[in-house]
Amino acid sequence: MKKLSFLISAAALTLMLGACSNKASTGDEKEEATAETTEAADEGKEVRSALLSYQGEVTKVIRNTDANLTAEGQDPAEAAAAFEKEAKAVSVPEELTDYTKDIEAAVDSLSQYYAKKAELVKAGSQDMSEAEPFKEEYINSMTKVFEEVELSAPAFNSVFQ
Repeated sequence: MKKLSFLISAAALTLMLGACSNKASTGDEKEEATAETTEAADEGKEVRSALLSYQGEVTKVIRNTDANLTAEGQDPAEAAAAFEKEAKAVSVPEELTDYTKDIEAAVDSLSQYYAKKAELVKAGSQDMSEAEPFKEEYINSMTKVFEEVELSAPAFNSVFQ
């Protein structure tokens, strides 16, 4: 009976030690997963920050162009050409390389918007509805980028005059 009791105790002890060692390795796995999650969160913050900075720079160019398009004595075609030059000068940050294609397509749409708007202003038209589809393309493309990086898209329409 003592031998049987000893064997049962040894088996129970072996099982408990085995279970404890599994818990320790699970703890290490949790630490690694937490480190990876933290690293991914930091990378996400950098991407979001870069996108906000980039959009801030583009917003400045948009506002400047809108002001120049309607300024007296300013040639609207020159203002539209200046937009394209200034917008292309705002470089897409490295953190946004996954979204470069969408961002560049958005800027191209905006360049077309200003070219069309300049044409309409020069013709003396007050109706800018012909240019609006290009602006909407820009807004849709940039909204898509904002959503992909898990940011709320700004009220783009408030940027334009």
